[in-house]
Amino acid sequence: MPETMSSTQFKFNVPFGFNLINIEGVDTPFAYRPNVDEDIFVIKSVFQYQEYLLPIENFQPKLILDCGGNIGCSAVYFANKYPDAKIYSVEPESNHFKLLKFNTCLYENIHVINSALWDKETFIKIEDKGWGDLGWMTFETNEEDTAACKTVTISKLLRDSGFDEIDLLKMDIEGAEKEVFGAADVDDWLSKVKVLTIELHDRMKKGCSYEFFKAISKYHWHFSFRSENLVFIREDILK
Repeated sequence: MPETMSSTQFKFNVPFGFNLINIEGVDTPFAYRPNVDEDIFVIKSVFQYQEYLLPIENFQPKLILDCGGNIGCSAVYFANKYPDAKIYSVEPESNHFKLLKFNTCLYENIHVINSALWDKETFIKIEDKGWGDLGWMTFETNEEDTAACKTVTISKLLRDSGFDEIDLLKMDIEGAEKEVFGAADVDDWLSKVKVLTIELHDRMKKGCSYEFFKAISKYHWHFSFRSENLVFIREDILK
């Protein structure tokens, strides 16, 4: 675990309950909750074990969609590795989003969105089904629900970005991949993805893998594993 740093070393007003650390290879301080074991776990997974290190050389993405932004580890990792990329980081859970926003505030190329990825623009609620702080799940609801959170689709993210293709799509959305890859418009955006890294959650929601593989089987990919993630690289960009 990297050494804990004081806020005065970076002249930051750190929100109460957060600690700052200095991470090797990261240009900015990073905040976490010292009483939340899951924060330490995800920091180590992303920065120490590099679970998002891709098996592809000379890859210079222009657009990265970071779906399931959590506390900002993946967005910050991508921003330091690919400083010229425009990054959209989507996270629905309020406490995670607070850290995500703080940890990415010094990166002009990271745009954070307090929303949930879904198959259509509607409303969801976030629930803890016993999977811990890394396993908040989303369920469709209505606008009148006091716990309602707006959703966003990949098609909208791509459209709003101004780009024609998604160079890197990272997805860790605790079972909502079932809805996203079962969406009516899945081919509209999946055909424009160059690299996809995803964690599937059949243990949390049945049918995730079925919808995912049904969708991606229409396209030609180079496939590999990285930690808990499945990595798919469009074959034509490897030539």
